[in-house]
Amino acid sequence: MLGNHFHKLILLVTLAALTVVISCRRIQDPPLPDDSNPFAACVIPGTDNTLDIVSFNVQGFPKEGYLSITTLADLLEAMDPDVVALQEVASETEFNRLVELMPGWSGVFYPINNAEWNLAYLIRVSELETVAGSLRTLFEGDRYAFPRPPMEIMVRHRKSGREIILINLHLKCCEGEDNENRRRSASEKLKEYLDQQRPDDAVVMLGDYNDEIASGSATVNPFLNFINDDSSYRFADMEIALGSKLWWSYPSWPSHIDHILVTDELFESIDTTMVIKASTCYPDYEVVISDHRPLMIVLTP
Repeated sequence: MLGNHFHKLILLVTLAALTVVISCRRIQDPPLPDDSNPFAACVIPGTDNTLDIVSFNVQGFPKEGYLSITTLADLLEAMDPDVVALQEVASETEFNRLVELMPGWSGVFYPINNAEWNLAYLIRVSELETVAGSLRTLFEGDRYAFPRPPMEIMVRHRKSGREIILINLHLKCCEGEDNENRRRSASEKLKEYLDQQRPDDAVVMLGDYNDEIASGSATVNPFLNFINDDSSYRFADMEIALGSKLWWSYPSWPSHIDHILVTDELFESIDTTMVIKASTCYPDYEVVISDHRPLMIVLTP
């Protein structure tokens, strides 16, 4: 009799244990959608109704080999621009690998006699076409003002037919009176070129100017010649330059040294200009991609 009671007790304890396990077991939630782009939550993408142009110093691209290539491709996919002007592209081979990861894009690479300072364009072919014969470099013989000659190209917006001249810059870096004078010389020569040879063209001159534009002092700001001619030229990112350092393009200094200048033919087309702060979504941003942030202008074509 005692044995039967003992076995019944064991059975009850076992059932009670199973009941606890079963009652605590949770039906697994269905998996969340797989968002493979790490930048999607941090970037406002371009639209089909605007012309979205980006300037981006990619700091010796690719800094971390193929990881940098795939990560930059992800960032550009999230941004969804129409054309990108790149500075500091170290390798044409690796640049071509980037283009291969971006279906629907073409690439234009300009080698400079310095392994890490090449310029390039990425162009979305469904939105823009390159005008034949328009690619050229400017001021190649003037290495004092232009250690990296500017890269000019004309693109045509397929939907509107509008043609725009793009000039990709990477001016002399660093502090010091001589470097300031070299940037000032570049600014003077660029304005003379635009005044005389592009007086009626819509021009976007963008890139790493390596100096700030907020100061009103001629000894500090080498680009006052453009700023003072405000009926013909406008820095589309001036509000960023005058605003919080949290949104400047070169956070490690911090400073705002990447700029987008437009001619008066485009004044009425400017929708907005923004710095893309993608490091919030990608903590290794500076290690893998760049110490600069991309700068985007949105135009209504």
